[in-house]
Amino acid sequence: MMRSDGIKKRPGGTAILLAFVLFLLFPAAAYAQEGTAAAAETDGVVHIYDEAGLLSGSESEQLEQRCQEIETQSQIHILMVTTEDTQGKSQMEYADDFYDDIYPEKKDENGVLVLIDIGERELWISTAGIMRYYLSDQEIDRLLDDMYEEATVGDYAGTLEEAADHVELAIEQGISSGDYLVDENGRVTRYRRITGFELILAGAVGLAAFCLVFFGVRHSYRKKVKSDMCGYGRVGGMKLDRQRDMLINRRVTSRKIINNPPPGSGGGSSVHTSSSGRSHGGGGRGF
Repeated sequence: MMRSDGIKKRPGGTAILLAFVLFLLFPAAAYAQEGTAAAAETDGVVHIYDEAGLLSGSESEQLEQRCQEIETQSQIHILMVTTEDTQGKSQMEYADDFYDDIYPEKKDENGVLVLIDIGERELWISTAGIMRYYLSDQEIDRLLDDMYEEATVGDYAGTLEEAADHVELAIEQGISSGDYLVDENGRVTRYRRITGFELILAGAVGLAAFCLVFFGVRHSYRKKVKSDMCGYGRVGGMKLDRQRDMLINRRVTSRKIINNPPPGSGGGSSVHTSSSGRSHGGGGRGF
């Protein structure tokens, strides 16, 4: 009996010991998992490329965090680059190619790159995708005005902070109905956005067209059945009438190609094609 009791007690002691060991190991496992998650959060594309060494470590970290916040909120990429040598390219070419190299895929085309070329003392803004509309030529000029004030006194972190502020504000303000792009050949592309009223109007027109066709066909079939019933049994006196096919709801859509933008409240963006074939907007200024 004593032997039996002893055997029964051992599993209970083993279970307690096992629970104690798991209790000790759980914090370590949780800590390791937390560290892995934290490392995963910091992985991804770098947004700050201080090739000219104009920023301190803390300034780079703050700007990196700011760019990540803007990208997370808007799903629009923002890159900031400093350089002493554009490798024989113009500031426009260097900025466009840099962005296209970091984001070569179509799904990543929406973004902006801010360049400080300390070698030639030039500032440049390169826009791609939807940012070509968000930052018109006039808005880029205003952005360069504010960046210029910081750059001339050597506050390059402040210069890039001004750029981040303007980009965020431009995204929040959105696109007006008058915004448009003008390419190298003078062709104008307006931003087209369907409003709620247009959706309701299109639905009403579609419903009216459906009802017109449906009841028209239904009426024609009823008329045909009635005439067949009246003429049943009088095949010998059948008379053939001429039948006409009518085209119902013929709709012609025409579109006028605009060579010059009409006056409006929107802003225009001059765009060009980079070496990769992507359309970019932008502008720059010396300091």
